[in-house]
Amino acid sequence: MSESPQALCAALKERVASVHLATVGEDSLPHTGCVPCLWFEGALHIFVSRLSVHTRDLLNNPALSAMLVEDEQDSRQPFARIRLRYQSTAKVIEPEDSSYSTRLDAFEAKHGKTVKLLRQLPDFVLFELVPQEAIFVMGFGQAYRLSGPDWEEFEHIRTT
Repeated sequence: MSESPQALCAALKERVASVHLATVGEDSLPHTGCVPCLWFEGALHIFVSRLSVHTRDLLNNPALSAMLVEDEQDSRQPFARIRLRYQSTAKVIEPEDSSYSTRLDAFEAKHGKTVKLLRQLPDFVLFELVPQEAIFVMGFGQAYRLSGPDWEEFEHIRTT
């Protein structure tokens, strides 16, 4: 694999349309979910129903782990799938926010007409996932800690 970690990470973010979430419930039990996502102005967003357990979790406890992962069929080795993980805080973007409509317009452009219907439903919540830590893995021995204002500085993680 001759591509740089920066190029592979950018390609993954462009290609992947959903994000895997790990949240913690009021009962302190972990919950997982996989939901459509959108990169908008450098930030990861999700638009999810309050009927979903992970949405209720995030409204009560905004801490989560979010992971973008290469599709299995595109991976040569399941143990070394390309993936990007963020330890994050979920921030609610209220409908009154001046950028709310613009963000959902971008969501609709990426995910289609279904978003137009979902926008009308009162139980849907728009979250921006604010990273606290980021790790990018592109294969065996090729893990990187991301840093910097736009999470675009890559530091190779070594075991020694």
